[in-house]
Amino acid sequence: MEIKPKVDIINPAYQSSKGRLFAGTSGVLKTSASKNAWAQLVNPLHSNVNLYVSFFALTNFSSKLVTADLVVNADPPGTPTLSSDVSVLKLASHNKPVGQILFNPNVSGSFSGGRIVGTRALGPERTELGFRVDGRLIIEPGTNAMVFLCSRSAATSQIEFEWFESEEIF
Repeated sequence: MEIKPKVDIINPAYQSSKGRLFAGTSGVLKTSASKNAWAQLVNPLHSNVNLYVSFFALTNFSSKLVTADLVVNADPPGTPTLSSDVSVLKLASHNKPVGQILFNPNVSGSFSGGRIVGTRALGPERTELGFRVDGRLIIEPGTNAMVFLCSRSAATSQIEFEWFESEEIF
């Protein structure tokens, strides 16, 4: 009897092969005792796709501790900036993401509404996975996931999101 090889392909690799896997970063986020910052992955209301978050990563460039809350469906303070640092991960693909990374690098106040689903303490001069959710965090049209940052002293951070987009639920 002939044994045939079996190959397991992880879902992000499959989604990337279809040109549906995207990654991007916020701009530089600056927090202090009186200022906060945030980055948000948003699915526009009439997009007709779901965003399946693979992971998000937190980078703390400073020597101070930064606290990060993962918040779903919140309204952040301040005026958002649209990140231009987003790309499809199948490099020859011309697909454009529907999902948007919005951020505000330095705001007063906190978010309203929404729900905190996790909190992380990010040590100095580190990059860490915030949560590895492997597509289990589904951002449907008109919803969002936000990382809200604060610190007790001046700190500089950045947030990275990776997600794939599909009309189907698996």
